[in-house]
Amino acid sequence: MELDSDPHILLTNDDGIDAPGIRALHDALSAVGEVTVVAPDRNRSAVGRSLSYGRTDSSSGGDLDLDLEADSFTAPVPHTDHELGYAVDGTPCDCAIVGAKGLEPAPDIVVSGCNAGANLGAYVFSRSGTVSAAMEAAFLGTPSIAVSLDTLGYDDDLEPAAFERAGEITADLVAGAPGTGLFDRVDYLNVNVPRPDREPNGHALTRPTEVYEMDAAFENGRFQLTNRLWQQMANRDIPDGEDTDRHAVLENEVSVSPLRVPYEVVDTEPVRNVLADVL
Repeated sequence: MELDSDPHILLTNDDGIDAPGIRALHDALSAVGEVTVVAPDRNRSAVGRSLSYGRTDSSSGGDLDLDLEADSFTAPVPHTDHELGYAVDGTPCDCAIVGAKGLEPAPDIVVSGCNAGANLGAYVFSRSGTVSAAMEAAFLGTPSIAVSLDTLGYDDDLEPAAFERAGEITADLVAGAPGTGLFDRVDYLNVNVPRPDREPNGHALTRPTEVYEMDAAFENGRFQLTNRLWQQMANRDIPDGEDTDRHAVLENEVSVSPLRVPYEVVDTEPVRNVLADVL
């Protein structure tokens, strides 16, 4: 990423355009570039890489009927103007696409966040709206950064000031990346910042942990899910290696995971042999 002027930055999130984290990033990034905000008009957390494309009534949120007539491969993405930019009736990935491809000038980089809550571990990537927006931009060829703040056990109000450190770190990354060749090597960064009331302890290059545990039970006629990992993290006790994102955050380090979009072709010959037997 080589730039002759201040970068054009597309800013989005999944907590909604009125969330304090996006306000904090907007203010911090405005000091290092030209910021355009395209974000959901309400909380769209944990929607993953879902799109509104093809839904006959995007306002209903639940109508998934598709209209596939020959002339119907364009779908509206409703929005309203907002003091920060555009509030979109859609998902974080909708926002990443319309912001990266529908506006001029096209962004040099996409920033997604700052999420209220850490996004740690490989298992969150297909679930987190924050990371998914960055991933969507990366698939479209635009460098991107997902930014999240650990809030587990943080009892104070999440005002924009709580995200100040995350904003400063993100602005430093955006300002420092051009000319380094960073985004020639990686497609996007997943950044997790420790709790705002923790003493900072530098940063660490990490890999997303692969430790994952969810429990389920059927009790008294109801299903229940229990996230054992978050239980352990709340107790500051987690079985992750020292090079992982979750370990870094528990050590009060800023975790920076350099990533490529998740597409890997498996060895096809064994698959070919199996399919020949079963199909």
